[in-house]
Formats: sequence, C-alpha cells, structure tokens
Amino acid sequence: MVRRRKVALIFALLAGLSACEQKRVEQSPAQQEATSQVFNEKAAEELTRAVWQAGEAQLADTRAAVEALQRAVATLLDQPTEDHLESAKLAWLEAHRDFAAALPYIQLAFAPAELRGQGRQLLLALDSWPVQPGYLDTVPGYSDSGIVNDTAIELTLANLRKQHRLTAHEEASTGFHAMEIMLWGPTSERTAEQFQQVSEGEKPEALAANRRRELTRLIGRGIAEDVDGLARRWPTGANDLSRHFLALGPAARLQQIRAAHTRMLDEELLRRLPESSESDVESGRAADSKQALLHMLDTLRSNWVPAEGRGLAELLLDRHQVAALAQTFAELEALLLKMEDPIELAELEQLAQARELLEQMAGLIAGTAQVPVAEDEITPVALPLDG
Repeated sequence: MVRRRKVALIFALLAGLSACEQKRVEQSPAQQEATSQVFNEKAAEELTRAVWQAGEAQLADTRAAVEALQRAVATLLDQPTEDHLESAKLAWLEAHRDFAAALPYIQLAFAPAELRGQGRQLLLALDSWPVQPGYLDTVPGYSDSGIVNDTAIELTLANLRKQHRLTAHEEASTGFHAMEIMLWGPTSERTAEQFQQVSEGEKPEALAANRRRELTRLIGRGIAEDVDGLARRWPTGANDLSRHFLALGPAARLQQIRAAHTRMLDEELLRRLPESSESDVESGRAADSKQALLHMLDTLRSNWVPAEGRGLAELLLDRHQVAALAQTFAELEALLLKMEDPIELAELEQLAQARELLEQMAGLIAGTAQVPVAEDEITPVALPLDG
C-alpha cells in the first residue's frame, strides 16, 4: 500500500495539467476534434519524467526490502530457529514482490539497444527461473547433490556468478529463486535445524550444513549487490541510465515506454501464467507467482490508468481505448484474486481467460487493438516523429 500511495502521489502531481484540458468540454464538436489531434508536448514531458521518478521510488523500496531480507537471513544463520526461518521467508516474499513491481521500470531503463545486453544479464542474475533444486542442495535420492556438497567449488560470490546457468538455464546459483530454494528447501520441507553450524572434523567448512549456511549468505549478498547497483545507476543526478531516456524527446519517450510495457506483458507476464500442469512455475515453493503478477500489473496500471491524475493512456489512446484498458485491468485483477494460490492450482479455464485478458491489454497498450465505436466518435492519437 505504501508503494501504491507513492506512485499515486507522483502521478497526482499531473492532475493540474489534466484539469486544464477539461476546457475541451466547452468547445464545439469541431473544435474538440481538432484539439484532440494536437500532441500535448508539455504533458508528455511531465508525465514521462514522472514515470522515471516512479521507477526510482520503486527501486528504493526494492533495495530497502532486500536489505531487510539480508538482515533476516543473517539472524537465521546466527540463531537458527523456526521463527527466524519464517521471518526470512516473509522478508523474501516482500522483497520478491517489490522487485516484481519494479520490473516494468527495469524493462524501460534497459530498452535502448546499447543497454539491452546489460539488462538481460541483470535480470538473469536476479530473476532466473525455473531453478533445478539439485544444483544447489541435497535432494531425495541424491544425498551428495548440489553445490552444498561439491567441495571442488570454493564458496565465493564470484564463483557463484560463474556457476550461474553454467551448462543449463535451470542451473541458477544467484538471485531470488536460488534464495527461494535455500529458504523453502528443495522439497519445500526446509527446517531451521538444517542451518545449524557444525564444528566437527578437520575441515568443518567443507561440511554440507556449513556450506548451506555460506551459500545462503552469499546468494543474499549477490541479490543486494545487484539491486543496489541498479538503484545507484537510476537517479537523474547519476547521469547513467536516465541519460539515455531523457535524451529522447517527449514523444519518443512515450513510444519507448509503450514498447517496453508491451514487451513486459508479452515476455514477463504471459510466461508466468502456466498453460498446463506441466508448465514451469516462477516461484512454486514460495507460492508467490500470483502475487508477483499482481504487483507487476499494479505498476502498469498506475502508469497507464492511475486512480488520480493523468496516465499514459490519456496521451496515447482514444477515450474508448482508455475505458477498455481500465476495464481490462480491473477484470484481470479480479480474476487473479479468485484463482487458487499457488497459481499452478488454478483452473485451466481461468488461466486461459487470464491469458486472453493479458493479450487484450497488450494490444490496447500497443495501440493496435481497436474498440468498436461509431465512426463519428473515433479520435485517433498521432505522435510527432522525433528526428
């Protein structure tokens, strides 16, 4: 709720601009049609900067949540109790949801062609899934499996980054879902006792229990390093990621946001909706796939059709498309809330309906989906081309 209020406040600052535009209501139909075709450059400038600032605020929330996760993991390793294990899990859920809410902004920040490779590398480090649990820890029938048992791998963060997705994409050793395996366990039966430090033998650091502790700590450190690095690159004062975005004119920024958010729907949200019982699930052990989806959608909605102030839809879509998009957001959220949690237990009919709504949403945001209306009511929105 704090995140939603922050984003709403940023977009509410644009409400004054929207109020000025209400004068159109007093114009004649011919004047309204002529005015509706005019690109409002000032509003676009204000709104695109507000979107970037909202991304900075969300990254700050994500960084704070990741720091809380690190503290919870440190407490668990210092005093392995069931209560501390539960606290670490709750901290993971909070951090994972905040990160999910930041994903639309991250897609935007790395949209320029020269940055896409960096963006892909960052997201693979933080959000690689599905994860092969036996790559990290002991699994039933394979008592010596996983990095926790492979003493040939020295436990350092640099080595974990080298091992990440080394020979297959399921071989994740960094990021949120590697941490999910460590906290919930390969079979979702993790106990605090499995994090107890063992001091017996000549090389206690080589024991699986102690390596499990160190592996968990290093995964948390890696997440914190990656999120902190991103957050430091974001502010306009850093003149880093923002430089590429703000160098564009307002119209080109709107087009970049539209393209990034359309890609977000196609590549991130749709793939998180399982098509069958055999589909990969993003966070099956933590049962957080549905909540992650809802947080991504909340960000997109606050950007496009916010409860207060002007949104992207008002500048890029006609009023019929705006209404259809708002309705699609509401229907999809209501449908997701009705679904079983974890989402893989939802009815296949519900999942298919959710996919249809996401595809409809992508078409509306891209501007390719038309809403049937009378011809005399159509008011297309045209953006000027930036050179």
